[in-house]
Amino acid sequence: MRRINQPTRQRPTLYLVYATALDNGSIVEDSVAASDEDEAYQKARALYPRERYDITVYLQSTDDD
Repeated sequence: MRRINQPTRQRPTLYLVYATALDNGSIVEDSVAASDEDEAYQKARALYPRERYDITVYLQSTDDD
């Protein structure tokens, strides 16, 4: 019997998002699940628009709380 190789689904990874409000400098800490850093950035931008926030996206390590 021939076996068909199914593509494996990549599990999403948790990314930390730091969004700094441009008007008053307050910082929002958030997280998004994404398959890679580019997708995480896109999701963060959807939540925190460029005209209102400066964002930084980090891969969350297993050591982070």
